Amino acid sequence: MKRLFYPFETIENPQQAEVGAKAKALIELARAKFPVPDGLVFTVDFFRPWLQEIKASQEWMEAKTDPTQEHCDRLKTRVEAMAYTAEQLTVLNEVLELLGEEELFAVRSSSPEEDQSGNSFAGMYDTVLGVKKADLPKEIRVVFISLLDFRVMAYKSQSEMELEDASMAVIVQAQLDSEISGIGFSLNPKNNAYDEAVINASFGLGEAIVSGIVTPDTYVVDKLECKIIEKNVNLKENGIWLNAVGGVDKRQCENPEAQCLSDEKIMAVAKMISGCEAYYGVPVDIEWAYAKDELYLLQARPITAYIPIFPEMMTKPGERKKIYVDVLNVSQGFSEPLSVLGLDIWAKVMGMIGGQGIMPAGEGGYLLNLYGRQYFNISNLLKGMGSRLGIVTVGNHDLVIKEQKEKIIREYKTLHKTKEMREAKWAMVKVAFTTLPMMIGMLINPKKQEILYTKLANEFMDHMRKLKTNQPFDQVVREGFGHLQIIMKHSVTYAPGELAMSRVKRMFKGKELEDEIAALQMLVVSNPTVAMGKSQYELACEPELQETKDGEEFAERIASQEYSKAFLKKVERHCSLYGDRGFKEIDIATLRLRNQMKELYQQLSRIRIGDNQLIRAGKRKREAYEHLRNEAEKMGNRQKFEKNAEVYERLFGFRETPKYMVAVLIGRLHDLAMEIGEEFVRQGRLASVEQIFDLHLEEIAKAQGDSEFALTSAREKNLVPYRRVAHVKNWPTNIDSRGKIHYPERKTSGEGFVGESISRGIIRGRAKVLHAPYEKPIESGEILVTHATEPAWTPIFINAAGVVLEIGGILQHGAIIAREYGIPCVSGIREATQMIQDGDLLEVDGTNGIVRIISEQQTKLASTAWSPLSK
Repeated sequence: MKRLFYPFETIENPQQAEVGAKAKALIELARAKFPVPDGLVFTVDFFRPWLQEIKASQEWMEAKTDPTQEHCDRLKTRVEAMAYTAEQLTVLNEVLELLGEEELFAVRSSSPEEDQSGNSFAGMYDTVLGVKKADLPKEIRVVFISLLDFRVMAYKSQSEMELEDASMAVIVQAQLDSEISGIGFSLNPKNNAYDEAVINASFGLGEAIVSGIVTPDTYVVDKLECKIIEKNVNLKENGIWLNAVGGVDKRQCENPEAQCLSDEKIMAVAKMISGCEAYYGVPVDIEWAYAKDELYLLQARPITAYIPIFPEMMTKPGERKKIYVDVLNVSQGFSEPLSVLGLDIWAKVMGMIGGQGIMPAGEGGYLLNLYGRQYFNISNLLKGMGSRLGIVTVGNHDLVIKEQKEKIIREYKTLHKTKEMREAKWAMVKVAFTTLPMMIGMLINPKKQEILYTKLANEFMDHMRKLKTNQPFDQVVREGFGHLQIIMKHSVTYAPGELAMSRVKRMFKGKELEDEIAALQMLVVSNPTVAMGKSQYELACEPELQETKDGEEFAERIASQEYSKAFLKKVERHCSLYGDRGFKEIDIATLRLRNQMKELYQQLSRIRIGDNQLIRAGKRKREAYEHLRNEAEKMGNRQKFEKNAEVYERLFGFRETPKYMVAVLIGRLHDLAMEIGEEFVRQGRLASVEQIFDLHLEEIAKAQGDSEFALTSAREKNLVPYRRVAHVKNWPTNIDSRGKIHYPERKTSGEGFVGESISRGIIRGRAKVLHAPYEKPIESGEILVTHATEPAWTPIFINAAGVVLEIGGILQHGAIIAREYGIPCVSGIREATQMIQDGDLLEVDGTNGIVRIISEQQTKLASTAWSPLSK
């Protein structure tokens, strides 16, 4: 027999589908002896007759199909006219008898979909306070009807939740006449710290905080040390108070500047928060209240918006913590996880960078590879490499590590060296000894090294074309990485170029020629990313491309060979050289640009061919070279200048060659993996070709040799940890082993925001905020504002007048391209994509690392875009 209500003191164990998440939690908490006010819940089955009538109506069909305000209001109007059934009235009368002498009640929602860790309906359903017993039937209906509110229906539709599953239970609880109320979090919502509880408190009922009419006091408690570490006592002018005859009143607080909770009561609330978290085993937020000086628990629910830590990264409470930096976020410009196979391949790449054994992975090493994410273990780096080298290694990528280095070293540096650290140190010494003779040879004859490295790169490209699936896939990967190892061994080819530029800088030290020297470093011919940009520009200039209407036509005409042979050959050459570069190019699962002609057209068609950074940078570079050469001649150093400028031009760009070769290798492995996936699909072992990327490298190789190996089971097991964190869209650049995120300090100078200087120059222009490449076009004179960038953004940089980045250091892809194109660029402007809106007039000072939002009174200056580099 189905129950139509449950008192909180029930000995039964109702399911969430019966009573909703909130009521189930209160029943469990009351049973666990938490101080929950008395109450009961009308179950989903109590409202079943209404739900059946609602879902059979035309109004429901309209609202479900198109949940607009109008359709939802029409549906609610229909429900307001529905009467209680005879059975519902019988139960209501029984409940009213059970409620005894209580005078006032609180009526709250308890949807089965509410307060789950994956969904947050906070504030969407109605709550009615101070309800007299006689008014309960009316107010229960009000709360039930909020199930059909436009806010709820629209949120569920946007969250891709099934509207047909809509259901509701309703709680009736004894109403507390609270002197002080508030909410609490078992982790700190501001910084994600698991060991800090945060309490908001205000006078009167908690509705004042929920409705936003008051700025509550905020207290932060260190849960481990059991001490208050922060207090913010705010002005609480108004509050909401219970009216003795029913309902609530809003009135001024008698002592608005007073601290709501004594220190003793702060610690009591913190203890309750920790108790709820321990009971549920997950971070929670609670609602609490003091009535007649007694502390009550009104609600507890999982926190939905926090960053989880993988178990392999966590330390126990009280242990010395570790801190990690997200490699993908700070160096590659995206936050999404790599595929299962993608991380296997990328881990091999990172293990090869700098020399075998220098960047060991695992708990005792410098890298952690976990479920599509890769982290630098900063704590171990500081110990193994030494504090100074460790900070430099990661500080060039993450601004927080650089800004807060003393604190990071003091709080997080690993105390004892591991076996992996000692082995890495010897590996570094070995690499230094093998590299030194090569470096000496490069310095003696840089042109010879240029010829050699170019030859090696061309040979590598040939080897990639010859890779086949005629052997197990792990052996194919091993062969490919064997060829990459040769490129990596000679990756220091760029070093003489860097040395040559340092000589140029010393030559002109004190001459105030920094802008000319910066211009000299633009568009280095040996840089493959610059070559890719030039190739894109040349294709964009082709009349046949300009005459093409859209990407659909472009793809069709390429497939049917309708363009001229000359143009087709240029497209083929571009795709052959650069078709493996693009968004998430380091993930083997990513579809390559050479197989996406619509996307290629989109890139090319957005390039402004008459006026762009390539044209301007080329002109500035030529002018800077002439100016510096003339200055050098006055100093008697013309020949020395010309030689160093030539060495820089010939060799420094090779710094980007390893990245380019990695993209080519991963692109080729993508094609071969797809071939194997097709075979597994033909054998009925996978449902789609793309599922090959959900498997580990060793699993693919094993399946190739064992037809009984269960690929589907392996795939499902691999994806479980991915699904647990699928709700996280914006991963932080750093996090410690107790969940704490360190943010860069938001510095201001006058009316500007201070970040890190990436590329010199000052420019004014209108902002264009992008969250993805090609989301919208960058028009002439506009400034690109985004989170971070990677190679897919290169054509956008050709158009941008300036660049503002939220994260990334001087070695991130966007930073390198900004310098190559001579675009003023500032990084480390936290939440820039939220603070800056499309159309805002900005001044980007890349020389000093300052971004200013210019007032409309100064818009007359916008037409005079200027830069020290253009003089």
